[in-house]
Amino acid sequence: MRRVAITGFGVVSPIGVGADAFFASLTRGDSGIRRITRFDVSTFEVQLAGEVKEELELPAEVAEVAAHDPKVGFAYEACRQALEQSAVVRLGQESLLHLGTSLEVFDLSKAIHGGKLDFHEVARRCLQGEGPPVQVPLDTAARLISASFGLPEQVLVNCSACAAGAQAIGQGFRAVRSGRVDRAVCGAFDSMINPLGVGGFQLLGALTTDNARGAHACRPFDASRSGTVLGEGAAIAVLEPLEQARAQGRTILAELCGYGSSLDASSLSAPDPEGKGAERAMASALQDAGIDGAAIGHINVHGTGTQLNDEIEAMAIRRLFSATWQRIPISATKSMTGHLIAAAGAVELGACLLAIGRGVLPPNPCLQSVGPGCELDHVTAPGRGFDGEYVLTNSFGFGGQNATLVLRRAMK
Repeated sequence: MRRVAITGFGVVSPIGVGADAFFASLTRGDSGIRRITRFDVSTFEVQLAGEVKEELELPAEVAEVAAHDPKVGFAYEACRQALEQSAVVRLGQESLLHLGTSLEVFDLSKAIHGGKLDFHEVARRCLQGEGPPVQVPLDTAARLISASFGLPEQVLVNCSACAAGAQAIGQGFRAVRSGRVDRAVCGAFDSMINPLGVGGFQLLGALTTDNARGAHACRPFDASRSGTVLGEGAAIAVLEPLEQARAQGRTILAELCGYGSSLDASSLSAPDPEGKGAERAMASALQDAGIDGAAIGHINVHGTGTQLNDEIEAMAIRRLFSATWQRIPISATKSMTGHLIAAAGAVELGACLLAIGRGVLPPNPCLQSVGPGCELDHVTAPGRGFDGEYVLTNSFGFGGQNATLVLRRAMK
């Protein structure tokens, strides 16, 4: 099987657009979490999110769709950046485009009766066609990207909650490694920062209502954590066979060498209480990479800031890395970006990619007192230097969908 190189990466996030701005914010510990400005949140218990603040320069057709569904514009811009960095002019018949995103499906009746969504607004949009649509078709971003950058041989869109981005990249990795395609452009895009998204996650009890904390409201692994904060954005990676990339003189950002996926089948909104699914995903990724746990020098955790997720993920890490967990530095970047849902895994792969390449691990600036059961080697402000070879990143989604990716430092 072929080795797989990452030759391009693009990102749109609440803390910066483009890899340089994004990683500079991460390493400074800057937060993109603020009071929501996109709609009136005065009647919502949840009033914070990580919004993308920059105005993107988009082609007219993309901008028209993005005006109703911002995440489509995020996907387009991240893809443009990634292809530009990899020096790929056009996608071709040996390419795969694989994107992860979200369905934005919640119980409308609960949202309406709970006062989070106006029934007449839903009626106008769905029945009379007035105003922007409630849901843009899921393949719209893929269609617009293909129209602009070339028609790939295969186009896939997956919706697997918070694991969607990592799974899209993992499937792209497998396609390139097996020889099925010679290039995979893969990642994810999402935005749940709208009345339905915020109201739905509020009903699930996943979001913090500690609005007074502002930029420091998302507190992974902290004893005072009280829930996650929604973010939005996109990240795209370009994957190619390592030898092909070298022969064509491309810059190799890192090697993607392992992917594992699992399903808890335990609960719609809570992880398996014993962390077995999370452990299986990590173990599978290590096996796929052909390494053992002792080789891992850094983990970017899923780390949402919810009571259950953080404790269970920490437990799974301590169990799998029983001999080394006290020496594996842990970053929890949702503390700064918020939870980008489907796009989280793709954005956090980028955090790992840049940490390897630039030798700096991002901190968890909101961690003040480690909560019971959350004991790990947490990286706190101002960050930490890094010269390890392998890093691992976790994405654990609602419904028990889990995905783990392993990266290796690019060797000269």
